[in-house]
Amino acid sequence: MSSPISPELRAALRALGKVRDEKPGGGDLAAWRERIAEALEAPAPLVIFPEDRRRAAAEAVEARAQAARIRASRPPG
Repeated sequence: MSSPISPELRAALRALGKVRDEKPGGGDLAAWRERIAEALEAPAPLVIFPEDRRRAAAEAVEARAQAARIRASRPPG
């Protein structure tokens, strides 16, 4: 019996998990949120259900917005 998850989707989900596991303790949180957004966008077109595609896209948008807020809150210099 074959898996209902394509190899491409499986790889994209593994990559997302890896990026999530790399959360910086005191490092560049904004850059990490950008990497999360990219990792969320990769599996979005590969998932079966439209609501899952929409959710992944929305989470990517929110991750980018969080990155922008983090960068905006940094003191200049």
